Amino acid sequence: MSKMFNFDPARYTSAYAEQGYIHIPKGLTEEFYGLLAGQVEDYIKSKPLKDFAIGDKQQALYQLPDGPHYYRELIETVAAVCGLHPRDVVLSERHIKVYEPNAVPDPPAHKDRFASQIAVGFSVHVPEGSTLVFYPSDHLEINPFNSSTELRASLSQDRVPETYLRSARRVEIHDSPRDVVMFRGNSIWHLRAKPAGTTMLYLKFNAWNCDPLGEDPLTPERRDVTRRSLGLPDDELEDMVPLIGRRVDYIHRRYNRNWEEVIGIILWGKHHFTIDEQELQILQAIDGRRTLRSVIDEVGCGPGAAACLERARRLAAHGVIDMVQARHAAEPRRERQLV
Repeated sequence: MSKMFNFDPARYTSAYAEQGYIHIPKGLTEEFYGLLAGQVEDYIKSKPLKDFAIGDKQQALYQLPDGPHYYRELIETVAAVCGLHPRDVVLSERHIKVYEPNAVPDPPAHKDRFASQIAVGFSVHVPEGSTLVFYPSDHLEINPFNSSTELRASLSQDRVPETYLRSARRVEIHDSPRDVVMFRGNSIWHLRAKPAGTTMLYLKFNAWNCDPLGEDPLTPERRDVTRRSLGLPDDELEDMVPLIGRRVDYIHRRYNRNWEEVIGIILWGKHHFTIDEQELQILQAIDGRRTLRSVIDEVGCGPGAAACLERARRLAAHGVIDMVQARHAAEPRRERQLV
């Protein structure tokens, strides 16, 4: 059975924690790189994602080779480098990126989507002079949006990164085929300098049960578990642990011109789904480790606990909540944000 990586992830845990990025030359095995290069060629020809074309680069959805061991090795390696438990790691993006021959040589820096807490890049083809650029020490706020373009569109002209990154510490990674890079994609400003002709496989991860695009192979399984849980008796459902649903993009309050408020959930690519104040309180009480019973107790439903449970069922039925067995629950959210 061939392996994906040929390095010990424990060697890089401290560096990743301190720097927010690592570069591992020839971190892919020759066998896996050969397989990857062939896949990339096939995917670029047959499976481009037209809706995901960004500027001067094209993307295609990557499928891990057959067999569960590659997925398992990938998750376990990322978890080990980042100090996480593998059960908490979600694959939120898996895209092959190919830069056009006429790509702009000095593109603006960007941050990845909110769900890209950890970005892992496999260098497939890298022309001479092309480098990956990080700004790992300055302006490290997490992108609150699930796209990099939405973040940039939200910034006024005096707050775009070009105005302040000129004085920030700049790190250039001179990568080459078979290299592995890993960095905090949603908080570190980064770019690909002289990108023309470069091909990368980017895999994005988080420990937040967050998969808005639905690209983790286990996301459908998680939804199936949740759907089946809806048929459980109340006491059994209350013993399960609720999580914010993987496909949730954001939660918001809207006001019309008469200042009438509507609270809602947006699942990726879906329309507004209205919730009430108590449902919002249920969502706010979810921390990824407590049972639904504990969450309902905190919300303080009191005599209305049965109605509160029905609200939780409604949220679960619409994908706003995922339900898992307690032994599969993630670590507390406040601890995971340190990654």
